[in-house]
Amino acid sequence: MTSINKHIQNLKVNGITYLPREYSKNEIEHYKNKFEKIVDNFKKNKVPLNPNCQLIRNPYRHDLELSKLIYHKKVDKILKNLIGDDHILVNSTIINRKLSRDVSKHGVNMGDKWHTDSHYLNKKRMEKGLTYVAITLFDDFTKENGGTLYIPKSHNKRSIPKKKGNYNKLSKFIIAKAGSIVIIDGGIWHKGGSPNSQDRWSMFSYYAPWFIKPYFRFPEMLGEKFGKKCNSELKRLFHYNSTPPLNEEESLYTLKY
Repeated sequence: MTSINKHIQNLKVNGITYLPREYSKNEIEHYKNKFEKIVDNFKKNKVPLNPNCQLIRNPYRHDLELSKLIYHKKVDKILKNLIGDDHILVNSTIINRKLSRDVSKHGVNMGDKWHTDSHYLNKKRMEKGLTYVAITLFDDFTKENGGTLYIPKSHNKRSIPKKKGNYNKLSKFIIAKAGSIVIIDGGIWHKGGSPNSQDRWSMFSYYAPWFIKPYFRFPEMLGEKFGKKCNSELKRLFHYNSTPPLNEEESLYTLKY
């Protein structure tokens, strides 16, 4: 069995798989410096930040180089097998689950309660295998620094987790080294761990079939100039090929190649 097939099997059976050492120490430090600069600008310009959880939504909006983190060859190959060749990005957020005392304007805390990143219909979660989240680690994930908790095989459930439910006996921590990528089924029950004074930088990127609506209008956000410059993989992931036409006179089809 190839490594790709093992990851696919892990995701189908357990709802989670680990890709260790995908980024070097130099790459990690390079990106972390960029994240810190964005957060410093947020504080300077009084952009809301949560003192327990610093979020950078759409990080490529602030630094186009960060768009490179959206496409990872091995992750993309796994997702093409699971979702299809035309899968897209729904949303991506960089998170540092760290206590920060110098926040002047408070924002929301993201992912600190039990939830899934799936979709629901008539109060039931849609079938597993529809969406996936790639978590790129820029610091080690440990029990001590707010590493994500999850409930193994919970992607098989169709119910909704209680936000403040006591699932301690069922849950495990995602434990992995900086530079790793952890992929989870969007239906797995998970939440962020408790923050402290340590950094826990990570990027959560959420992928789905092309017909799932993204959280933001990426082509408008990033512009046609970026769309013309970026490679075919990023163009697909950022919905440049799957934004619906204005009307039937423009086109009868959503997907463009």
